[in-house]
Amino acid sequence: MSEKEKLESHYQSAAEVWQVGCTGAVLEAINRPKFIAMARSRFHTFQLSISHSQTIGDGVKVDALVRGLAIELHGAPGLAEQWFDSEFSADNFGELVNANLAQLGTSAKS
Repeated sequence: MSEKEKLESHYQSAAEVWQVGCTGAVLEAINRPKFIAMARSRFHTFQLSISHSQTIGDGVKVDALVRGLAIELHGAPGLAEQWFDSEFSADNFGELVNANLAQLGTSAKS
């Protein structure tokens, strides 16, 4: 294997890091901070969407966002782990997501 091939195989694309991280598989040390940053960005986007939906008074949209994130987290154990480790899960809407997750059978690891 050439040096270029070794280097290229060492670095995964953002999509690959996201996919592997969401499954809960162990990430290489170089990719773990990338996944955490992407997860936090996803949670921040959720908060922005909630805020916008509240501003326009769309309660149905808020419910859909909460349920949608819960379903996403339920299907992605690595992402759910980051959710429960973050401050995002502790705010009011985070608690609603957590309640939806519990209904789906997913809860924070103690």
